[in-house]
Amino acid sequence: MKRIAAGRRRALPPWPVPACAVFVFLFCAGYNLLVFERVPHIHDESAYLFQARIFLTGGVTAPLPPVPEAFDFPHVVNVGRWYTIYPPGFPFLLALGLLARAPWLVNPILAAFAIILFYFLGIEIYDRRTGVLASVLGALSIWLLLMSSTMMSHTAGMVFNALFLLFFFRSLRAPTVGNGLAAGASLGLAFLIRPYNAAVFALPFLIVLAVKSLARLKLRWRNALALTLAGAACLGLFLAYNAATTGDPLTPGYIARYGQAYSVIFGRAATLDYDFTPLLSAVQIGENMAAIHTDLFGWPLTSLWLLPFAFWAARRRREERGRSLLLLAGFASLVVGFFFFWGAFIVLGARMFFDAVPLLILLSAFGLSRAPKLLASRIPRLGEAGWRKILAGVLTAFSLYAFSVRLPQWVAPSWTEWYYERYDHAMCGSSAWIHKALAPLGLHNAVVVMKFLYAPLTGFPTGWWGSGFLYDTPRLDGDVLYANDRGDNVTRELMRAYPGRTFYAYIGTLEKGLLVPLREDGKLVRRGLPIVPPSRPRRSAELLAAPAGLFKMYSPGFRAFVEGLLSGDRWLTADVESLRAEGARLLQARDFPKAAYAFEAALQLEKNPKVRWPILISLGQCYVKTGQKAEAERVAEKFEESGFRGKKLFFILPDRGF
Repeated sequence: MKRIAAGRRRALPPWPVPACAVFVFLFCAGYNLLVFERVPHIHDESAYLFQARIFLTGGVTAPLPPVPEAFDFPHVVNVGRWYTIYPPGFPFLLALGLLARAPWLVNPILAAFAIILFYFLGIEIYDRRTGVLASVLGALSIWLLLMSSTMMSHTAGMVFNALFLLFFFRSLRAPTVGNGLAAGASLGLAFLIRPYNAAVFALPFLIVLAVKSLARLKLRWRNALALTLAGAACLGLFLAYNAATTGDPLTPGYIARYGQAYSVIFGRAATLDYDFTPLLSAVQIGENMAAIHTDLFGWPLTSLWLLPFAFWAARRRREERGRSLLLLAGFASLVVGFFFFWGAFIVLGARMFFDAVPLLILLSAFGLSRAPKLLASRIPRLGEAGWRKILAGVLTAFSLYAFSVRLPQWVAPSWTEWYYERYDHAMCGSSAWIHKALAPLGLHNAVVVMKFLYAPLTGFPTGWWGSGFLYDTPRLDGDVLYANDRGDNVTRELMRAYPGRTFYAYIGTLEKGLLVPLREDGKLVRRGLPIVPPSRPRRSAELLAAPAGLFKMYSPGFRAFVEGLLSGDRWLTADVESLRAEGARLLQARDFPKAAYAFEAALQLEKNPKVRWPILISLGQCYVKTGQKAEAERVAEKFEESGFRGKKLFFILPDRGF
């Protein structure tokens, strides 16, 4: 009995493992609470949450809204029925979070579980020391922490792929039915979350398992059959879900939303405005590798400096070499797989490669566990204990740098205001701030039609109103509904569909705008005076009393131009696109001072570097023509500073508001 009890005690993770898991949970939950404000930000997150809400209604789709075009949103199908493009796995997990009134805690919980899982993976593949170090390194991964602070599906996919990895290695050691079922179910659930990722990640491991099973079929056939049946059950569920949503088991939601062009390998994908070529794919893969190099741990020099120690150590033992190479093959499979996918661009780091986190952490932990002995064999004067202390000091210093320097620079870089280059309250152009700004008004039984002044997003022209969509329910039965502005004709249709509701328009940016009452007057939609709340909640958008408040009036000339542009009802059509067009017209008419004002006004609103780039070129021309040499030089300097790549084109003339 004493031996059994001692064995159980040894099987329990040592205290650093649960301590690291608690740290990860607290960090991710705290970041989501304090920075992301418990709401989705990326289009994908909003779609996942919307599908989770559909599940809680008791179905997999919802009836179409009365005016579908007013509620059109990226990654959401609104033809025939209302549902999202994604497989059911992660929305189901978020639905469980909704039942607990905390969907924002799903990923922090999964991330904490991943830390414990890394420990057991380390034990299974290498040894107990590697398992402990894998948990510690997992808690030090700023990429894991940031990604798991969101409502993206990548953390869930990574966890179930890691579970598959654990039971795959256990199946190699003990080919039981239980291990086979667990491996198949884990992979199947990963497939239900992110199908392509799961298939590409698992491919080399499944090949190895198939070869070993065929070589010793009598011993392993039950394990292989159990894995196959469990995986097939999940695949069947995926096909059944497709049939229930799109009407065809072989047509997933993303094809129903974007058409066959969404799944092209090379050529023009559905949401790109350019052809995806092998050259662009190679560049994209290179950018992802660079992101992993900097973001996995955020250490100076490289996040991958422990990997050489892993393969140096693996040379000495055949079994460790084989397992290390197999982990590397899993990473290589992801690289090859995503060479053929146009959507692996950088957002939240190399997000499509997030499934590689367990592989890289395990290899790094193995390298770290063996490094002191390896270094002592080459420089024995310091001894193994001395090298262990040096490596501990280096790891501590590097991690302090990662959390105090690299992470703050990553999530809130000082050189940009573009929402897709920052991971703060307005990440990817969605925020809780507008909804919070309306709270003091006590709106009841209302519809807020949202119009943002930015240039449309490439590929997602209806994507800017995510700050409202994230609050809508599938039955549109909330006290305040949000809709997308699609013109007065659509707004009138909404008014007729919801005759008992009060209508408002929000017109502006994520940081500030005007809330104006709307009413139908025959074939017209009339706007009232802007409404200003009695107070402004902390960390909320500013509701303005007049449209001129959208701009920084840095000079009398600029003020006169803008106020003339906004006079009467003209302010209703004043956005970045109209300001660019007005600037181009004035430039053509050689009215360079007013053209400069138009371009400056557009730059005060627009955040997208790709849109700012041509505006700044035109503005520089105006400055040259108006004798503003210093200003023209400053614009030229910013282009040179950005490497002429269209980035870092912010804070050029702060006194002028851009």
